[in-house]
Amino acid sequence: SEIAKIKIPLPPLEIQNQIVEELDIYQKIISGARQVVENWKPRIDIDPKWERVKFGDNKILQIIDGDRGANYPSKEEFKESGYCLFLNTSNVRKGEFSFNKCDFISQERDEKLRKGKLRREDIVLTTRGTLGNTAHYSTDIKFEHIRINSGMVILRSNLEQMDPKFLLLFLNSFNFKSQVENFMSGSAQPQLPIGSLSQVEISIPPIKLQKDIVKKAETEYSLVDANKKLVDIYDQKIKDVVAKLWEK
Repeated sequence: SEIAKIKIPLPPLEIQNQIVEELDIYQKIISGARQVVENWKPRIDIDPKWERVKFGDNKILQIIDGDRGANYPSKEEFKESGYCLFLNTSNVRKGEFSFNKCDFISQERDEKLRKGKLRREDIVLTTRGTLGNTAHYSTDIKFEHIRINSGMVILRSNLEQMDPKFLLLFLNSFNFKSQVENFMSGSAQPQLPIGSLSQVEISIPPIKLQKDIVKKAETEYSLVDANKKLVDIYDQKIKDVVAKLWEK
């Protein structure tokens, strides 16, 4: 009886067909753009001559854990604004930060913590729950004080030997993903312990070649980003078409 009371707009059949055809075109554009976004992965053509090292090689790369001791902040201490951004899982996405929802701690709490504070050019990697999300703490990030939570690690490059952006590319490549799958532990909440992460291997070309590879990948990513925007545009077009049907 309640369903029977629901009213819907009912334009002439010819108009209905036009609307359906229009929405179908929009949906095909969205589907195609999403295929590009979801399937693109940076590819690094590895030369066997490149030096191959493990993540645990402290001369090239440091793996830095967060502070999990007694001074770890409680939920009550997190605020919507404050001195130091304390990263949550929603902040670290596939290759970039997202700051839609932020948690902050006071300067006093920040100074009590030891490990886990970011320096510029550090890479953040999630190691618990959703494995393998990454972000680069570049000079473009507006926050001066950032700390990782207990489900993340910091990867700090020796800048003379490894470009952080090249490392970021590797972390989002099939090569890294396949290695991680071999080290995953836990079932309810998959984890990548530092001991396992230390065994991951990366091939490192000369620093100039790293920068060239990064530049080419950024050109590709700009096209991927354009497809993300295309999805948003045509999602809104669909909403606008449907909303117009309800206009009196």
